[in-house]
Amino acid sequence: MKDAEKLLNENEVAFPPAPSERSEAGLDDIPCGARFQDPEVAAAIFMEIATDIVAYS
Repeated sequence: MKDAEKLLNENEVAFPPAPSERSEAGLDDIPCGARFQDPEVAAAIFMEIATDIVAYS
């Protein structure tokens, strides 16, 4: 990656900004009320799929 940045700088090409680093978080660091449980995620996905099926029928 450093070589690519050097090459772009030498040729006066703007290098796109890099996204910020993701912070490391353990499961214990996330409060229970802030976590999404698997059944909640599955229900949300199912509702989206069902809505799309009804909308495009």
